[in-house]
Amino acid sequence: MEKGIKGCYECDEVCEKGLLGKIKPHTFSAFIKKYGVEKLLACLEENEKKGVVYHREGITGDYDDFDNEEALIKFILGENK
Repeated sequence: MEKGIKGCYECDEVCEKGLLGKIKPHTFSAFIKKYGVEKLLACLEENEKKGVVYHREGITGDYDDFDNEEALIKFILGENK
């Protein structure tokens, strides 16, 4: 907010503060930097049609089952399912 940007994905700093210390938000931000917001939303929608769950009971889902950014990006893109 202090920087006047829409989200962390618009910042050039390497940051793992707050939520960015967790794999899903960090990787989603990196994905947007590389592919854009529209691509992320399209992938999430397509994955949902294929049965990928964003949230199961509570706040975790299929995107939380990763500890590696590269693997999660491939999963978002529909690779390695």
